[in-house]
Amino acid sequence: MTETASTPTETPTESNVEQDATDEETHFGSGDAESASAPQSNRLEREAILRYLTWAALGVCSLLAVYALFQFYGSVTETIDLWVEPRHQPLMHAAFNLVVLLGSLIGISLLVRELD
Repeated sequence: MTETASTPTETPTESNVEQDATDEETHFGSGDAESASAPQSNRLEREAILRYLTWAALGVCSLLAVYALFQFYGSVTETIDLWVEPRHQPLMHAAFNLVVLLGSLIGISLLVRELD
């Protein structure tokens, strides 16, 4: 004699039906969430790339500005020594250095503001 175990039959209850509906919504809704987050991630990637490009541009412009500044400074110093009377040369050098400093500070502040 073999005895077979009888299995009770399950009848769907309200909580089982609600759980199944929630699982289906979660499964089907996940594709929508991924497609909705795709433009968001693309926008964030573009912003990050633009930020890195801005930093790179700042670095390149800074190097070029330093080189040009040394060349320009040397030329203006020679011009001041050639054309300005010796007793007024220190005043002219100071004025020129002040103009260069103010121009540099304005450029740096504009670039830093762009990066914020």
